[in-house]
Amino acid sequence: MPISQFAGWLTVPYSGHDLSRVFIAVGDPNDWRPAFLDWADGERVAKIRPPAPTGKAVKVWLKVNDSVTEVGKVIH
Repeated sequence: MPISQFAGWLTVPYSGHDLSRVFIAVGDPNDWRPAFLDWADGERVAKIRPPAPTGKAVKVWLKVNDSVTEVGKVIH
């Protein structure tokens, strides 16, 4: 499952532990937002309400505890 946007949520695939501290940054690697863990289409995801849209392709990062991973780009 790729990064997706639906009903105001930005979702990222997530396969980590349920008790981890999970954050997502969109466009700015210093703007970390706490993520909610959920299920979408039978897969585990982390999701946030993203910042205001820009209409441009921006990078998305996932931080689990203190480990940061760039997960891709999304038009937001």
